[in-house]
Amino acid sequence: MADMLDRLCCYVIRDDFGPSVEQVAKVLLQKGRLTLPIIAKLSKFALAKTRECLFILIQHNLVYWAEARESQRIGIYYSIERDEILTRLNFGIYIKNANEWVGSRHASELVKHILLNGKVTFSGLVEDLKINKKSSRYKDIKESFYRMIEKNYISSVDFTDSKSARDKATEAEQRELAKVTNFIPTKKQMAEAKARLAANLDMNDTATGSKRKLNLENFDRPTKQHKGEITFDENQYFRVNYEKFNVKARNKRFAKFVRDRLNHSAGTIMRYILDIADCDKASEIESCSVSLHRILKNIPESKDEVFFQQMKTEKGKTVTRESLIKQYLDCLIEDDANLLCKKDENLGGLYFVKYNALCESLKQQVFENIILEKYGIKGQRIIKVLQAKQKLDEKAVTTFTLMSVMDVRQKLTELLNGGFTQVQEVPRSGDRAPSRTFFFWYVDYNKCYEIILYNYYRTLANIHQVRFEQESSAARLLDKKEKEDALKQLNNNTFIQLLTENETKALNELEFNLTQLDTAQLRIVQDVMLFKDYK
Repeated sequence: MADMLDRLCCYVIRDDFGPSVEQVAKVLLQKGRLTLPIIAKLSKFALAKTRECLFILIQHNLVYWAEARESQRIGIYYSIERDEILTRLNFGIYIKNANEWVGSRHASELVKHILLNGKVTFSGLVEDLKINKKSSRYKDIKESFYRMIEKNYISSVDFTDSKSARDKATEAEQRELAKVTNFIPTKKQMAEAKARLAANLDMNDTATGSKRKLNLENFDRPTKQHKGEITFDENQYFRVNYEKFNVKARNKRFAKFVRDRLNHSAGTIMRYILDIADCDKASEIESCSVSLHRILKNIPESKDEVFFQQMKTEKGKTVTRESLIKQYLDCLIEDDANLLCKKDENLGGLYFVKYNALCESLKQQVFENIILEKYGIKGQRIIKVLQAKQKLDEKAVTTFTLMSVMDVRQKLTELLNGGFTQVQEVPRSGDRAPSRTFFFWYVDYNKCYEIILYNYYRTLANIHQVRFEQESSAARLLDKKEKEDALKQLNNNTFIQLLTENETKALNELEFNLTQLDTAQLRIVQDVMLFKDYK
C-alpha cells in the first residue's frame, strides 16, 4: 500500500507542479524527514533550486518543517504529508459544488483561486483578479469571502501552521515538562503533562485536514461599525478548510443514498436534516440532536415543492404538510439501514443521524456492486449468504446458495484470491491434518474495504500514468496548438491555422480520451472519499 501511495502522490505532484517539484517530493516520500542539504543531494539539484521546490510545497500546505537542536547549531527538517497530497484529488468536487454549499455565486471562483495559490490574502486576491475596489463586483467578492470565513469554508493560517501537528504537540509537551522539572522527567510527570495538554489545548490542526478555530484577534474590529459593513483583516492569510468541504460532500452522498433507497421526498428531508445538524469533521460518529420543530421550520414551503403533490390522498382529501413530514421521518427511522434515529419523545421528539451506520451501508452497497461486476450474480449470492450466516463450510455454502459444489468451490477460490473472503481452520486433532480439519469461510469487511481502497489508488495511479503517456506522445501537437492560439490572440485573427486536418483530428481524439480519464477519476475519487475520509 505504501509504495502505491507514493507512486500516486508523485503523479499528483507532477500533474500540479511539474517534474522538478515531483523529484523533491519523491525524496521526502521515500526517505522521510530530511534537511535541505540531504534533500538537494538525493534529488541531484542545487541548493537554490531545492529551496524553491520546498517553498512551493510549503506554500501549498504539502511540506512541513521543524527545528531541532544539534549540539551548537539548530537544524531545520522537512517532512511531507501524504494525506494532504491525496486531498488534492478532491479539488474538482470542491470547486464544482462551492457555489451551492456556500450559497454564493462567487464561491467557486474564490475557492479555485485559493486552491491554485495554497494560501492567499484578500488584498492579494483582489490584486490578482484585477478587481476595481469601487465596482459592485468588489463588494460581491468581499461579501462572498466573508461568508466563507464565517461558515468556516476557509480558515486563517499563520507562521506556525507550517509545522506539522506532531511537531507542535511535541513542542507543547516539552514546554509543559519544562515547567515541572529541569531534569529528566519521570513517567508520572510525563503522563500529567500530556493530560494537561489534552484538557487545555486544541489538538485539531490543518495538517490533519481538520477544522481550525477562527483567530478573531487578527480581525480589524472598529469601535463603531456601520450596519451592513463587512470588516476583516485583508492582509491575513487564509486557506481552504478541506474538512468542511468533505462534510458537505458526505452529506450530499447521504441524501442521494436515501433518495435512491426510498424516494425524492425522503432524500430532500434527509438533506435538510444534515444541513441543520452540520458538524465540523467528516469522521464524527453521529450528529447533534435536532428537534421536530426545527426540522419543520427549516424545510421551506412552496407550491412546487415535492410534498405539494403528495399532500392529496386518494379520496381527494388533503393531509397537512407537518403530518406528511412526520410520516417520512417515521419511515427513515424504521428503515433497516438506520437512516435516522430518535431518542426523545418530548416536543415531538429529537432526531439524530448515525454517520457511521450510514457510511457502513454505503460501503456495503459499493462492495456488493464491485462483487457483482467482477464475480457475477453467483459471487454476490455467496457474499450475501456469508454476511447473513457468518462462518460456513463449503457444504453449508452450497446448501444455502442452491448452487452446485463445483460452482461454489470455483467462486470461493476466486473470491479468496481477490482478498474478499477468508478461511478459518478448525482442526479436529492435534496433528492438524487437512483431512481432519474444518475450513470455515467468512467475510472480513474491514479487510475488503482496505483491498478496495488499494485497488482505487492503483487505478488512479494508472489513470495518471496513461494521461502523461498520451500527453507526452502528443507534445509536438500540443506545442503547435499553443502557438496557434497565441497567434490568434495576438493578431485578433480567427483564420490563422497551423494545424493540418489530420493533426486537428488527432488533437480532438486526445481531448476526448483525456475527458474520459478525468470522468473516470472523478467517479473513483468519490468512492475513495467514502472509504478513506468518512467513518
